Amino acid sequence: MKFQTPTSKLQRISKLQIPRVGSRRFGAWRLGLLWMLVLGVWCFSSRAATKQNILLIIADDYGVDSSSLYNTTNSGATLPPTPNIASLVTNGVVFRNAYSNPVCSPTRACILTGQHGFRTGVGDIIDSGPSLTSSSFTLPKAFTNAALGYAFSQFGKWHLASGPGSPRTVGGWTNFAGSIQGGVASYTNWNKTVNGVSTQNYTNYATTDLVNDAANWITARGTNAWFVWAAFNAPHTPFHNPPANLCPSYPANTLTNSRRQYEAMVEAMDTEIGRLLSVVDRANTHIIFIGDNGTPTQVLQPPFPSGRGKDTLYEGGIHVPLIISGPAVVSPNRTNDTPVNAVDLFATILEMAGGSVASAVPTNVVIDSKSLMGQLTATNPVFRLAYAEEFGTNVPASAEGRALRDDRYKLIRFNDGRDEFYDLQTDPTELTNLNLTLTAVQKPYRDRLQFWLYGYTTNSGVTIVSPSRSAGQFSCSVTNAASFTLWRCDNLATQFWSPVTNAMASTNGSVVTLTDPAPLANVAFYNVVK
Repeated sequence: MKFQTPTSKLQRISKLQIPRVGSRRFGAWRLGLLWMLVLGVWCFSSRAATKQNILLIIADDYGVDSSSLYNTTNSGATLPPTPNIASLVTNGVVFRNAYSNPVCSPTRACILTGQHGFRTGVGDIIDSGPSLTSSSFTLPKAFTNAALGYAFSQFGKWHLASGPGSPRTVGGWTNFAGSIQGGVASYTNWNKTVNGVSTQNYTNYATTDLVNDAANWITARGTNAWFVWAAFNAPHTPFHNPPANLCPSYPANTLTNSRRQYEAMVEAMDTEIGRLLSVVDRANTHIIFIGDNGTPTQVLQPPFPSGRGKDTLYEGGIHVPLIISGPAVVSPNRTNDTPVNAVDLFATILEMAGGSVASAVPTNVVIDSKSLMGQLTATNPVFRLAYAEEFGTNVPASAEGRALRDDRYKLIRFNDGRDEFYDLQTDPTELTNLNLTLTAVQKPYRDRLQFWLYGYTTNSGVTIVSPSRSAGQFSCSVTNAASFTLWRCDNLATQFWSPVTNAMASTNGSVVTLTDPAPLANVAFYNVVK
């Protein structure tokens, strides 16, 4: 089996023969994860006899601290009632370790393109940085490319490119109705765009208006298959008092602070989600609900510490609700602890529609998304990683960075050189940075995440030449004149990669030779990263 990484090439040494291992797609952290590739394969019928509808619901600024499905043990938290969202669990799966990016545009770009931000360039809200362009390959384009036979439409918040026509020209949507910007100035006085035509000072309550449009469009499809992307503005700022009939748990005279208003907005959104679900044939519809990032800092609540909500790579900023419900779910009304990412919805939705990344995406487009259908149809645990990032010219230097977690540990590597390492099993709110007091037991896990993190980049990496073993030493040369580190894995079954701390380096012009002075006697796996 061949693997490749955009940042490095793996070498295996066994009995003095060192074949090169390399692959084309899917990212460097998968190097050596042979068994994961086997477990991750799930065969799904390419075309169901009856196509099943797909409804994606995105809540804006709704983190796990504000969800009763996740925040069940903190007495200091107040939780808005969300019976309609909770109803999805009856026929669904709650992903307890789902991750987004710290702000909305990068998360939405991940879902739409199946690519992490380091590929699309979208690492911050598009008002402060690059947006998607017409060359971006998106879900609607994949549906068209594979001729999946679906009508598709987006409603609500766009915020992935500027211009009233961009949902169609950039996103590939054949129908769009909603707001282009990252937020509305007022939920009852906003700029509404329908297929490139904008109306100023639109007064319908934004949460209700989305459901009006989506419900009417779905009803008009009749028995024809459809895919709807329904992106609420709620509960994003401006915090306000929603219409009383949508949030009966929050009388107007009790909405005396931002947190209470935020909760009322969540209940209002849930009420309208119930109205949307009422026009959906739930027995024949896959329903996905996700938050685009964590709760805003000003309304963040326990268990997360103050200042570690939206806009940060901490759990309060990137740990979000994700529930998937519908006919694909086996043994519903359960939870799944596999770490997953919003980017995985791209491949998941394609598979729900009877397609696949292979059939719908051009071969020159790199896709980071991995379908979650295997987690919907089986209850066995699967080893996966969850990645998040934040970057951009207007992101504070102290906040820029990347985060990667496995089934227990999480590494945050800030661009200013700081590393933070947490055991989420014993410290889910990241109070103790283990990188300051790393034990011999913890170090291999930290090193392993550090190694895998190197794969999340478009850096072209290094070219390894002249691998050899002589006089009990392993050596290889790299042709780029830069700073390199030699890494070794003694057993791919354990996945533990670590730097060769005593590696020797010699330079001859543009060629750097790296030597492991004490390799294992029989087999070792090597990688060079920078």
